Amino acid sequence: MNKAERVITALRGGIPDKVPFMYGSMMKGIQERIIGRSIDDPVADGLNVTGWLGAPGEKAEALPLLTAVPEVAKKLNMDAVEIQVLPPIFTEYVTDHGTASLTRGLINCAEALSAAEMPDPDDEKLMRVIEGMIREYKGDFALGARVRLGASSSLLSMGIENLSMFYADEDDTLLKTVEMYTDWSRRINRNLSELDFDFFWCFDDIAFTTSMLISPAMFREIFKEPIRKAANAIRRPWIFHSDGNYELIMDDIIELGASGIHPIEKSAMDTRKLKENYGGKLCLVGNVDINYTLSSGSEREVEEEVRQCIDLLGPGGGYIISDSNSIPDTCKAQNILAMARAVEKYRHIYL
Repeated sequence: MNKAERVITALRGGIPDKVPFMYGSMMKGIQERIIGRSIDDPVADGLNVTGWLGAPGEKAEALPLLTAVPEVAKKLNMDAVEIQVLPPIFTEYVTDHGTASLTRGLINCAEALSAAEMPDPDDEKLMRVIEGMIREYKGDFALGARVRLGASSSLLSMGIENLSMFYADEDDTLLKTVEMYTDWSRRINRNLSELDFDFFWCFDDIAFTTSMLISPAMFREIFKEPIRKAANAIRRPWIFHSDGNYELIMDDIIELGASGIHPIEKSAMDTRKLKENYGGKLCLVGNVDINYTLSSGSEREVEEEVRQCIDLLGPGGGYIISDSNSIPDTCKAQNILAMARAVEKYRHIYL
């Protein structure tokens, strides 16, 4: 199998020639440490990995970015890279050591929503830029589109406090914000599906470690049907990404058409239970821990966790080894390299 066939086979629940290996995002700084040189390519970093950040009334942009340069992907023997095309987030934020932390959503009233001007998802110039990136970077990798469906964009731009206020007051600013983002995602997903992407990776955080950011009832009442329209525009297998524990809506995610889920945080959801309950319905993508193993653990601990992940999640297919969230600059380059070596050592389980 080539790399695209390997990834797609796993996403469709099948058994590839070996366990596929890819990351959802990898910050620029750690990529530079892995290859020992600076990177000039348009790569996601701590300031832009969430998308354009700013206030309603400012000129917002959709900035296509690469999640990993081919040199890094080849050195790690990864099977896929992605091109990120995210909607803007209207928010206040602070920066610390090159990383942006979102502090307060700025869509707090109907007037703010009216001032929030979205970039044109049908912009031919934007599509030409993305097509050029595909030609330059795809090579022999499976190529993913790193996008959103509209849930986390809405949550981040409103903030939980404003969202709760809109919901309690039956203020249609909530519904209009969700519609603005899910319609944008529907249109960009439709356009990206016309390009040479192999799969989509939809980053829509809706949960934290112990539970969801919104109730399952609110998800189904407010978000589910608009998200369905954005998801239906995708003409490729797609992965749903959310941090935390969203088991209460796992069946909804399946119903929306997801091929897989990522990142399966060990502190949030029971990995073995997910394999038992959903292994035949979803490709499981994850879940080597970034908070300790890849950031502070020894290379021996990295190897052992890779082995354990493959032993638990790999049998029967429908598994792609990846991270437990993303690869931030706080991870150790030597541990990322150790993970790549361990993946190569243990991934040949289908022979």
